[in-house]
Amino acid sequence: MGQSCVLGVDPGTRQVGWAVVSGTASEARRLGSGVLRLGESSHSLGARLQRLRIEISALLKQHRPRQLVLESAYFGKNARSALRLGESRGVIMVTAEEYQVGVLELPPALVKRRVAGSGAATKEQVARLVSAQFGGLEFEAEDESDALAIALCGLLAPAHAHPPTRGRGPALPPGASLQS
Repeated sequence: MGQSCVLGVDPGTRQVGWAVVSGTASEARRLGSGVLRLGESSHSLGARLQRLRIEISALLKQHRPRQLVLESAYFGKNARSALRLGESRGVIMVTAEEYQVGVLELPPALVKRRVAGSGAATKEQVARLVSAQFGGLEFEAEDESDALAIALCGLLAPAHAHPPTRGRGPALPPGASLQS
């Protein structure tokens, strides 16, 4: 599995989307996806991050991906939320390093542009197009569809590549497949 398998992760501190895909961008196969529920905000952040590490470790052991792909950090309006997201991303990156799995970071706008044709696409548009890619798949939560979009974009890039920060990537019309 490891050579063509990619693990996409949509980080968070209460729930985290994950998706494992293999193949090529135009012929992607979903090996699994879902949402890791880490606990409510009433649970300590440390306990939720520890659970995240355990869950990501289990996914890395089970699927042995060639790389882990996640959205790069962005600056939002809420500094506290951005800090919490950074803590989750840090746990994910350190865990990948422990398993010697390369990490590829993709800007959120690039993922949206490649999947929906616009860096300003809504979560609903991304979910609809990702669902079409996998034959009408229904998602447990937005985090799962986001993780699948991230994983699909990861199939387009070599394990050691750095994504472009400018320009347009390929766009998906409804029902179309990602092209490399």
